[in-house]
Amino acid sequence: MLISSIELVLAVLFEFISSEPPNAIHPTVWFGKIIDFLDKKLPPTILSGSIPVIATISFAVLLSFLPRFIPFPFNVFLSGYLLYSTFSVRSMVEHARNCISGGTIIPENVQMIVSRDTKGLSNAQLCSAVIESVSENFVDGVIAPLFYYILFGLAGAMAYRAVNTCDAMLGYRKGRYERFGKVSARIDDLLNFIPSRLSLLFYALFSFRALICGIKKNPKLNGNSISAMACLLGVTLEKPGEYKIDCGGDAEIRDVLKSIRFFKVFSAIAMIATVLLKLMV
Repeated sequence: MLISSIELVLAVLFEFISSEPPNAIHPTVWFGKIIDFLDKKLPPTILSGSIPVIATISFAVLLSFLPRFIPFPFNVFLSGYLLYSTFSVRSMVEHARNCISGGTIIPENVQMIVSRDTKGLSNAQLCSAVIESVSENFVDGVIAPLFYYILFGLAGAMAYRAVNTCDAMLGYRKGRYERFGKVSARIDDLLNFIPSRLSLLFYALFSFRALICGIKKNPKLNGNSISAMACLLGVTLEKPGEYKIDCGGDAEIRDVLKSIRFFKVFSAIAMIATVLLKLMV
């Protein structure tokens, strides 16, 4: 549909203008506040852990319906803005680049984009952490929201972002979150299952071998993009104590920069393809 394509084009333009909406009007920030409030109020059980997921999805879907009550063309702009809030392209690029300063990888900045403890990591392991984050974000911040936008419209993309935010805040395997965050983590795994594998099609545009590696060397349930990027760059990516994907030598800063460039190209192709698909259906 033409309107859907216009919404997506507007979302891309918003993304180009600013990496993130202001916190005061950022839906993902609102999701985070709901999750944080419920996290503090609810007991750490699996059953109660479903409440933040239900609450944020409901709120996300409610937000996606708001444009229906606003006259044209303001409704289209609002839809484009809400869709833009589900992406994470420019912000990922900025965060990844901020991990490098003066030709050096900065552990403190790497810590801001990964969950692992960066203290004591080698230069190669720090570079690996950034590359892995960029690779995963291609699924979480680009392919998945576009996939659910194609299937279910704005509500689909918003609901996905709500679940992904729950997982980011609660989906840990330690402390109270071992049980309380289980529902968030499992639903996020489920929603990312197809997008993770779809991401390999973009790697195949540059290297069919990367697609094969993305399947055979997948380090976790939805880690296809990580192993494909390792192959595409010809490096070893490692999360100490978790996995090691051996596709070449140690990761270096130049490989981090290459991963960012591939991420930008893949994201552009994905968004252009989605616009064309929306025009055809």
